[in-house]
Amino acid sequence: MALRWKAGVAVLVVLVSLVGIAAYGLLVVDRPSVESVDNSWGTVEENRTEVETEIAVDNPLLLRVADGAANVGYTISMNDVRIADERKERVRLQGRDDVVTVRTWVDNDEVPDWWATHVNRNETTTVRVDPSVALEYGGVDVPADRWTRERTFRTDLLAPLQTDQEREFTAFNRTVLAVEETDAQWGHATVERTPINASATVTNPLSVPIPITNVSYTVRMNGIVVGQGEAGQQTLIPAESTRTLRANASINNTRLDEWWVTHLRNDETTELSVDFEATIEYAGVERELPLDFVSYNRTFETDVFGASGTDASARATAVDASPAPHDSPPAPESNADPAASTRSPAKEATSRWGTQWRRNGHG
Repeated sequence: MALRWKAGVAVLVVLVSLVGIAAYGLLVVDRPSVESVDNSWGTVEENRTEVETEIAVDNPLLLRVADGAANVGYTISMNDVRIADERKERVRLQGRDDVVTVRTWVDNDEVPDWWATHVNRNETTTVRVDPSVALEYGGVDVPADRWTRERTFRTDLLAPLQTDQEREFTAFNRTVLAVEETDAQWGHATVERTPINASATVTNPLSVPIPITNVSYTVRMNGIVVGQGEAGQQTLIPAESTRTLRANASINNTRLDEWWVTHLRNDETTELSVDFEATIEYAGVERELPLDFVSYNRTFETDVFGASGTDASARATAVDASPAPHDSPPAPESNADPAASTRSPAKEATSRWGTQWRRNGHG
């Protein structure tokens, strides 16, 4: 009797072991996996933006022995700024390949945080999507293999001002300033503001000094004024001398949530314009003249989620317009300025923003 009982126990242990080994192999070898993740923008509202996410799950045949459900979640970050976080419980799964659709909202107030990191990282953004899927079968949670999607895009918004192209600024058919080079750099961006530090090396060929009493600026993105104020103080360019004129602008980042709405509604396209004006005093008369050699328009596009494909690229176009000569007193002009005069012929330069995708799978 005892012998038969021991034999029965031994058989039971073997059966339990076999079941355990089979279950282990089932869970380890045939775990579900995330095959792809597709994101797209949904409804764009004044204060929030919808993100639609489709997660394709490969559900192994052996696991579909009973009704299955999945707990699905994901996070989206741009330069480590988390802009979306959503979870959907007990999603019904059908068939070997299932696509789970999840929708969530991005608070547009997150845009200034992301923009500051974009500028401070040399105009570079990495978009990261981290989905999580856990299947439920008979009370057992079976996590899917980890899957991470990353996409990097870059911009070059100040390129039009970074040039050593020589130009002349004329008024009344005479050269008032000879522009030798211009430059622009970002200052350190914060959540509140993004500094733009522009400069121009100019020569006054006249025998009289050129007084500049004030320099002002306006920054627009898709027509929305995102920066406006004083860019420089009173300065004097001595006769027959060369000076560096400085014009510093600033983007008010608290206005970027408004710009973001226009950017998405315009197929992720924005026209950036930076305009400087100088107040010039001559013979007791003050006039405001545009400083075209530190002013510019630039159209840029983004493709945050790679809607146009993994080899998609973003584009930036700089346009340098040619204004007509101004009727201004024949001597003074301002702080880095082709405003009242001849500008270089209209030119268009196109630069491509590098984009790349990475899929990181972890078993």
